[in-house]
Amino acid sequence: MPDWLFVVLAAAAVVLCTRSIRVSGAGLRLAVLYVVVMNALLLWVVWKNGPSWSLPAVGAVSLVAAVYNLLAAVRTTMGRIQRIGVPVFRTLVRRVADARGPQVMGVCVLFSGIVVLTAFTDDEHPEGMQFHVLPGQDCPFCLLEDQIRDFLGEADPLLDEYRGHLRTGSSRHLLVRRASAADPWTGRLRDRAYYRVPSAARRPRCPVHDPLLAA
Repeated sequence: MPDWLFVVLAAAAVVLCTRSIRVSGAGLRLAVLYVVVMNALLLWVVWKNGPSWSLPAVGAVSLVAAVYNLLAAVRTTMGRIQRIGVPVFRTLVRRVADARGPQVMGVCVLFSGIVVLTAFTDDEHPEGMQFHVLPGQDCPFCLLEDQIRDFLGEADPLLDEYRGHLRTGSSRHLLVRRASAADPWTGRLRDRAYYRVPSAARRPRCPVHDPLLAA
């Protein structure tokens, strides 16, 4: 095989593999890991089997393809985010509660003080669409705990569990779900190490949670 053809095929393989990983549906972190491993393997093959000039040539193509697809993945992720106010947040939550089919809703408070809602209610709000409530006058933890009370009841132990994580500085992701309108709602907290409690400067004062977070 001519040297130039080997390099062209290797570069094409890098571009196709990188793009296939981006459109595979893998999360951003997992996609980055796959791209790094795949590029390392292909560059090793080029280094072992290609001419001396093939490694920098294919490496340059690999870098351009990785950066391009990373930026495309970021644009896709940002395109799924819609900023909303607290009234719209409550409206979306009620749409989830009133829907008849299987329902899943996720709510979490990010380290930035943003409340993130992921609600699967109909074709207009497909899986992956996120709604962000920016920091304002409403306590983000109160907004989340309201969902525990409304969906699971005042006495549900998940409320105490959530506050227990807050005391340690961890802002867990609440998921509530049910299989049908005839079934009860169930809830759980997702363990995510990077969901940290926002600093006092990033959230409004709250008589309920300020003493809790200072403990």
